[in-house]
Amino acid sequence: MPVARKTEVGPIDGTPEKRMFWAIISDYDLKTGVCELVDNAIDLWTMAKTTDPLTVAITLDAERQLIVVNDNAGGVKHDELRLLIAPGGSRNDPLAEVIGIFGVGGKRASIALGEQVAIKTRYKKQQSHQIDITKDWLEHGDWEIPAYTIPNIAPGTTAVEISHLRKPFTQQD
Repeated sequence: MPVARKTEVGPIDGTPEKRMFWAIISDYDLKTGVCELVDNAIDLWTMAKTTDPLTVAITLDAERQLIVVNDNAGGVKHDELRLLIAPGGSRNDPLAEVIGIFGVGGKRASIALGEQVAIKTRYKKQQSHQIDITKDWLEHGDWEIPAYTIPNIAPGTTAVEISHLRKPFTQQD
């Protein structure tokens, strides 16, 4: 029997589609989403093997419908900002014992909770940066997203601010 030969017909673009973010919105409620963001901070802090205590501050402002999760887990380097939006993008060692969903949990949670996500981060004492994940960006097929320099926040910190919430919450929540 003759051996079948394969012939390359060209490359196929394997870029994921952003609609995957829309598909997971119902997977997250307020508690699950905030817990995933806290888990990310714990994972990053654990991997850093620092002796400094981890602090995670959560603000749930029912009046303004705003969620803010601040941590001092280490921040994100400028050349790693893409990890904040890239599905599967993570500094986690695949063999490490982490709490969060590998490479997607924080992104999914943020987008599931609100239409506007501002991520401010400062790695050590380097310049602070911000990226804004918006409804417009999600609806556009391109994966490029602007990164901005901003006035410096505390070294080694990240703040995730989520607004225009998909499911409003009350003070009792």
